[in-house]
Amino acid sequence: MAPSLRPLARPRPPGMLLGALLLLPLLGRVPGVWCFSELVFIKEPQDITVTRKDPVVLDCQAHGEVPIKVTWLKNGAKVSENKRIQVLSNGSLYISEVEGKRGEQYDEGFYQCLAMNRHGAILSQKAHLTLSRAGWK
Repeated sequence: MAPSLRPLARPRPPGMLLGALLLLPLLGRVPGVWCFSELVFIKEPQDITVTRKDPVVLDCQAHGEVPIKVTWLKNGAKVSENKRIQVLSNGSLYISEVEGKRGEQYDEGFYQCLAMNRHGAILSQKAHLTLSRAGWK
């Protein structure tokens, strides 16, 4: 009796993931090779310092099987969208006017994006949004 062919998903060292992604289009054409969709970040948010009232974009772009839903967290809590704070179609977070007062830093904090699809979820690195103190009265 012939053994059944099944795809195997094994943990890989981080450096091997990019190589595997580059080979995915080729592997799909080779008979007997099975592929599965991984969810990976193409862009992650980075630390940034901004001045009060400035706009800011925190990058987050994930690649994997669609649909991919992106949710943003600030200091571990879900960020609520409103007319000032929006998740863009590419997954990045846009704040049209950063808010904060001396002693009260509303938008300052650690931001992360959470990307999810039917295969699982990944959480980005933390990015610290800092308000510049220059020009505060």
